[in-house]
Amino acid sequence: MVQFGVSPAFVVSLHGQKFTVENFCQSLPVMKELGFSAFQPEIFFKEALPEWTNDGALQVANQAVELGLKPSQFVAHFMHEFFSCPALVYSNQGVDQLKQAVECAKAFEECRVFTIPVLPFTADWTTIDAPEYDRLNQQLIEKIRACLAVITDAGLRMAFEIVPFSIIGNNDRFLEICRIIDSPKLGVNLDTGHAWATRDTLALLPYKLKNRIFGLHLKDNNSDHNLPLAPGKGTIDWKSFLYNLSASGYTGSFDIEIGCSSDQVRIEYTEGLKYIQSCLKVQM
Repeated sequence: MVQFGVSPAFVVSLHGQKFTVENFCQSLPVMKELGFSAFQPEIFFKEALPEWTNDGALQVANQAVELGLKPSQFVAHFMHEFFSCPALVYSNQGVDQLKQAVECAKAFEECRVFTIPVLPFTADWTTIDAPEYDRLNQQLIEKIRACLAVITDAGLRMAFEIVPFSIIGNNDRFLEICRIIDSPKLGVNLDTGHAWATRDTLALLPYKLKNRIFGLHLKDNNSDHNLPLAPGKGTIDWKSFLYNLSASGYTGSFDIEIGCSSDQVRIEYTEGLKYIQSCLKVQM
C-alpha cells in the first residue's frame, strides 16, 4: 500500500521556522485530518535542541502513535550550518549537536532515516585553487564519514538533502562521494524541487540513484527558481518521474513539501496530495 506523508514544511507553513514542540504536536492532527499517514519530525534550529531532548521528541512521538502517523525520516535542519563554508567543513564542529539530535531521533521507533540538509556553500572563490579544492574535498569526505559513524551507530541510515549551490552540488557529485565512502547506509532524501533547480533529469534519477533514495520531498517549481510549489503547479513531468520511481523499486513514503501561508495549508496540501495520487493511480 502506498503511504503518503508531509515534510517539515507543513509545520513551518503553519507556525513558522521557530516552531516549538507544542506547535509540532498541534500540526499532527491536521496532517491526519487531510489524509496523510506519515510525517517527518525536524529540529530546525540548534537552539531548539534542549526542548527536543527534554522529552520533547518523546512527546511528539507518543502523539504520532496515538494518531496512527508514522515517521518516515528525522530531519536535522540545523546541521546544514556545519557544511556551509570552508572553515566549518575543516572544523569538527557539529558532532556534539549531531549526537544530541540522534538521541532525539531514537524516540521515533519506526524511523530509520536521519536526514541532513546541505544548503548553499559560501566561500571566497578567489582563494580556492586546485590544491585547496582537493584538500577541501578530502575534508568533506572525512566530515561525512564522521557524521555517518554517529548516525549508523544509532542503527539509522544517513540521508543528505542536496540544495542547489551546496558543497555537494548535485546528485552526480553525491554518487561520486558514495563511491568513495562505499557504505549502503549513505543515501539521499530526494527533493524534486532542488533536483529540478539543478537541471537534473528527474525521470532518470530513480535509476541513477537506485537504492540510494531513502526518502522524498515532493515539490514543484519552474526549474529557474528553487520554489516550494505544490506538485502540479510547476514544470516537473510528474508522471514519468513517479512511474520510474515505482518501477525502480522505491517502497518508501511519498512525502509532499509545500511552502505556503498558514491559511493556505489545507488547500495546498489537499491539492498536492490529490495530484500525486492521480499520477500514481496506474500503480496503486
